[in-house]
Amino acid sequence: MSGKTYPRRLYLPPAGRPRWLPRDPDAWDLLYLSWGRRWFRDNPIPIAMHDGWVYVAILDGAPRLVTDSGSQQIRAGSVIVVHPDCAYGWTDRPRRLCRILTWLWRSAPALATLQPPAGGFLCLKLDRAAMRRLAALHANSVREVATPDEVAVLSLHCARLELDIILARAENRPSAVDSRYRMKLAMEFLRNNIAERQPVQRLCEYLQVTPAALNALFRQHSGESVKRFLLRWRMQVARAKLRDERLPAKQVAFELGYRHANDFSRAFKRFFGVTARVAQHRAKK
Repeated sequence: MSGKTYPRRLYLPPAGRPRWLPRDPDAWDLLYLSWGRRWFRDNPIPIAMHDGWVYVAILDGAPRLVTDSGSQQIRAGSVIVVHPDCAYGWTDRPRRLCRILTWLWRSAPALATLQPPAGGFLCLKLDRAAMRRLAALHANSVREVATPDEVAVLSLHCARLELDIILARAENRPSAVDSRYRMKLAMEFLRNNIAERQPVQRLCEYLQVTPAALNALFRQHSGESVKRFLLRWRMQVARAKLRDERLPAKQVAFELGYRHANDFSRAFKRFFGVTARVAQHRAKK
């Protein structure tokens, strides 16, 4: 940065644009909220510093963050965390609309990884699910400040922690090690719940992932879709039980969660080309 100094000033949005300021700032950790549509080319925000830590989520559009050293486009799906000593403002291209959510907090982020260096800012890219959670969190913050009591203060404290957690998860995206660990958890779940009749749904609930993410996980580690992997795995388990444990096909069907033994027999024959009885008979020879 140059030697130029900037004021510590909160530039409010134009009249009619929603915002919130506490009547008694000393009693609150949350110092400011704003949300909604902005046309930063028509109403740019001058470069300034703030008496707190600013969080800005870009829901739509791609406004330009302006600092002493230049400008940077911040695209939708991004969240910036701004240090109190960072002088910045906003502008945009002509007739360009953006939609933002803003918090200004007195205290620093709970995690050091979310604290940009003095005079700087941190820009994080979030997925759609995380952005939806942020939007819901901001909406809840707006509701809470409408009834400024002790419960609201406590709720906003929890909101601040959840906000930092969401951003920390985005900052520390799953690595290859995390992916292998999740696959290990998935296999342990399957072994412990072999009779589960809705394994894909239960795995999603257990791992807290979407069906698409679960499918991607299995393709990454097995080269197959999750449904194909589950079919192959269950059939291999079934063959082992028939061959090694000498269990009757009806009992194997029950242990694998089939409602009817005939359903299991048909699935086994489609997969191996022979019936469960023939496979068991061959294993005895």
